[in-house]
Amino acid sequence: MDGRGAQQPREGTVRLPDGRTMAYAEWGDPDGWPVLGCHGSPSSRLERHVEDPAAYRRWGLRVVVPDRPGFGRSDPQPGRRVTDWPDDVRELLGALAVDRFSVVSLSGGAAYALACASAFGDRVPAVGVLGGAPPPDVPWPWPGWVPRRMRAAASRPSPAAALLRPVFAPTALRPALIPRYLQVRLNATDRRVIGRPAVRRVLAGTFTEGLRNGSAALAQDRALLFRPWGFPLSSVRQRVHLWHGTQDWLVPVALGQVLAAMLPDCAPHWFPGEGHFLVFDHAEAVYSRLRP
Repeated sequence: MDGRGAQQPREGTVRLPDGRTMAYAEWGDPDGWPVLGCHGSPSSRLERHVEDPAAYRRWGLRVVVPDRPGFGRSDPQPGRRVTDWPDDVRELLGALAVDRFSVVSLSGGAAYALACASAFGDRVPAVGVLGGAPPPDVPWPWPGWVPRRMRAAASRPSPAAALLRPVFAPTALRPALIPRYLQVRLNATDRRVIGRPAVRRVLAGTFTEGLRNGSAALAQDRALLFRPWGFPLSSVRQRVHLWHGTQDWLVPVALGQVLAAMLPDCAPHWFPGEGHFLVFDHAEAVYSRLRP
């Protein structure tokens, strides 16, 4: 396999009981320890946290990342909830003959990783959350980009995703430019990380694939994160390793501190001066915690 081929994941699809298709990608050693990746928002099955995917194989890991409904090549799931995700994952794991596995998430994937930890219990010995926020069951400051109508809608049944769709529509027009936009917005450490060509290619590729169908899936995903997730964090009994940069300008560290306080068994790792994409500088240490 040449260097270019080594950069490509193994890809596949599974047919779910309701007829939907779920797409997924695998990185690393097919016989390694399985790690389920719950991608960010927006993102896709192409999300990885290393510049060189061969690192996953060196670490003895089999990293499996599925597209959530509507992202990438996975079919949409109208009316879905965060708690529906473990059911889709169960079908995927059955198709891949995976029993025990760890979960890891970046940013908006935190709710889905924790939902899997809650639903699968002892099958998940290790959980990792990178730059995640807590559920809205406790008061926390709303990001400035969230419209006032959305803030009100989050507390009552309504088509909240429809309110967010026009907010995210411009994002889907040229998703490959999102990393350059983030470089302008984020702190110096994140600008340095995203400034590395390999990191920028990883982010541009996964954002572009995630938004291939437009902004509807992103709007639905974000709307779900601003409503109760449907399970208590007290049901996550595993130790959760949480990594958060103190200068994360996308998910402020105060939100990570709230999430850490809400989890029954959390090992927080605070990184002074670092930002949202710190995993690209600390991936080996992060993934070493995900082995049983």
